[in-house]
Amino acid sequence: MLGQAWAALGTVLLLLSGAAAGLPSLSPRGSVAAAGTTGTIVVNATGDYGYQPADFQRVPVNANITVTFTDDSVLAHSFTISSREGVVIPVAYTPTQLNDYFVTYPPMLSIYANSSGAQTVATFHSPTDPGWYEFVCLVSGHFQMGMYGFIAFGENLPPNLTAHPRTGLGGPLTLPAEAVIGGSIAVVAVAGLLLWRRSHPRL
Repeated sequence: MLGQAWAALGTVLLLLSGAAAGLPSLSPRGSVAAAGTTGTIVVNATGDYGYQPADFQRVPVNANITVTFTDDSVLAHSFTISSREGVVIPVAYTPTQLNDYFVTYPPMLSIYANSSGAQTVATFHSPTDPGWYEFVCLVSGHFQMGMYGFIAFGENLPPNLTAHPRTGLGGPLTLPAEAVIGGSIAVVAVAGLLLWRRSHPRL
């Protein structure tokens, strides 16, 4: 009698395991991040008209994202996220066309940092569905010099989507006053050399 009970129990467990095997998987796709209530982005404007980092992967969807934007150059910059999913803004756009674009398609977020060391913190709500977007600097001429990048919510960026290649990252731009001083020193040095050569013609 006891043996028959164990046999019956084994049959029931076998049937249950078979039924469970037929259920669809509830785990998310491998490239998709789970939705979260909060997230963070830390980004710097660099001295060579770029962003560091210039791309963001798997930022939580349907979440409140806090952005910390720091200016590492002496010029003002913006961190402006397009609201159009999967669209690369043409680099041939003039500053006027770029501004008109963001009037037609209001940005998901647009914040400014106005000088070296300046920092702006803001929060926005990320899209509810996975997708990627471009972010740019709206200060006149900066986008055309390659100041843009890409952000993916809930997934990875496409492998062929890259920011503008940079020769160097970080470091402030040369201050105009420093450039003038440097140029003046060079002029004085050259003039001194020429005068010395003239006073020593045989050397």
